[in-house]
Amino acid sequence: MSNTFDKVLILKNISLFEGASEMALSDLISVSEEKTYKAGEELLKKDVENSYLYIVLSGNIHCIDKDGTITELGPRQFFGETTVFSPAVIPYTVKANERTSVLRISSNRLYHMISLHPSIAKGFIGELSRRLQRGYIRNI
Repeated sequence: MSNTFDKVLILKNISLFEGASEMALSDLISVSEEKTYKAGEELLKKDVENSYLYIVLSGNIHCIDKDGTITELGPRQFFGETTVFSPAVIPYTVKANERTSVLRISSNRLYHMISLHPSIAKGFIGELSRRLQRGYIRNI
């Protein structure tokens, strides 16, 4: 998928980018890299630091820990949203289930885009706040 317009349409439908303008999303895409993985290929290895945000454009991935698959993600889903702001070692491996394309953006480039387009941060704040609220409610 090489068309910026198609990628903007995908990002507009992801909660992380809620409220971001098309111009902001287009600029974000311009500093991102698209990577394609074959079935079985690792995107991330367990116990390795990650500082990237990944958005699945096509295909399907799964996250595996020592006990097996934690979750599967497909198009318009994402991972790395917490480690992109605070790089950390991830406790699982991420593998492609089939030929999979992702959009990958580094923490430095994301911070730069947020400084140029603060509306990008709005969706991240909302998504992470909802997750904290759900976690808080479950623990009451």
